[in-house]
Amino acid sequence: MNAETKLAPDEAAYLMGGAEPATSSVLISNSKYLNSPLFRDVYAQMGLKRDGHDLPDAYLIPTLSRAMGEVTDPARIDALLAAERERLPEFAAWLDERFISDFTVEQVAHCAEGTLGARIRAFIADSGYAIDFLFKEAPRTDYEFLIKRRAQNHDIEHMVTGLCPSQVGEIALIAANTMANTNYFSVDFAHELNLYGTVLMATSLSRSGLHYPKTLPALLEGISRGYALGARQEKPLFMIRWEDHLNRPLAEIRAEFGFEDGPEPGYWDWVFQEFKG
Repeated sequence: MNAETKLAPDEAAYLMGGAEPATSSVLISNSKYLNSPLFRDVYAQMGLKRDGHDLPDAYLIPTLSRAMGEVTDPARIDALLAAERERLPEFAAWLDERFISDFTVEQVAHCAEGTLGARIRAFIADSGYAIDFLFKEAPRTDYEFLIKRRAQNHDIEHMVTGLCPSQVGEIALIAANTMANTNYFSVDFAHELNLYGTVLMATSLSRSGLHYPKTLPALLEGISRGYALGARQEKPLFMIRWEDHLNRPLAEIRAEFGFEDGPEPGYWDWVFQEFKG
């Protein structure tokens, strides 16, 4: 260890409080996340790895999804959702409607330039990506519907907030959703909804600080912008029916929903390459 960072024995003892952990033939803790081999492995990979050019940024997301499945309790989530349905009539009505959509270029072909619909049209035509890219089966439960709508709205949220799909913009949007969820739902249900994003924020901050120091101030700025944007929301972003706003100018939408914290287009474009290699 570098002599400048090594602690003297008495300094280490002070910080450790003279305590000794329990000994065991296997790892034991009171954290279900630490106790899950898959979760701690993918968390360590995502927090410590470099982002190479050989694999897409989302390469470990399927593994993280499996790990999250090991540490979440579906019955508890269903009970928390049922309590929120009872407590929040607006949320209950949104769940009952079960509105979903599947955008095509033809559906937004009529939208004038500068509108949300035109931006969606350009996204589909230029990128080749689909708006409805995850959880394509019809939702069977309230929670499946909620997750499906979160996925359907994701790319549209980038468009309307101005928080771009760069490594910084993605984390900024997670911060915005985290705050909007926290403001609307109970602590316990918001916690369940925010778990996935919490891991992505934490591991992105770790990679930035460890390997890409030039990006760290930008990432902190993105979190700050996302926090401010999300804190102003009256309900979660995934509950907003953007299909009703297709013919509205993006500037008008941003003004109505308080999305002014999103930066100008291209503001974080430099991060795409700086956060690589």
